Amino acid sequence: MEKKAVIITGGSSGMGKTMAKKQAELGWHVMVTGRNHEALEETKKEIQTFEGQVACFQMDVRSDSAASDMIKEAIKAFGRLDALINNAAGNFICPAEKLTPNGWKAVIEIVLNGTFFCSQAAARHWIDQ
Repeated sequence: MEKKAVIITGGSSGMGKTMAKKQAELGWHVMVTGRNHEALEETKKEIQTFEGQVACFQMDVRSDSAASDMIKEAIKAFGRLDALINNAAGNFICPAEKLTPNGWKAVIEIVLNGTFFCSQAAARHWIDQ
């Protein structure tokens, strides 16, 4: 069976890392993205079960151009893209009444805009295919 390829944003920690591990166990090619290069590389070492299975892409989902570059890098690494898991999130563990306007803007930028930018870039690729 031909290997499938998935991108998991925010894939170097928490739920994203767990999802990346599971996809790798199932034999998928996995690209993990995130802002911390060291965490991405550590995740790659932990979950890669065959050469070329895991790729890392350091990025900030708040950038629409980074989202487009992410798709290009996945295609370059795996020759295909079958799925996108928008896991990247920003949150602050505090009561809502204590969340600053800048904190709220950061959450919206990552969770809402980041999800849109990554989904749009993936959709453009799939429509072209």
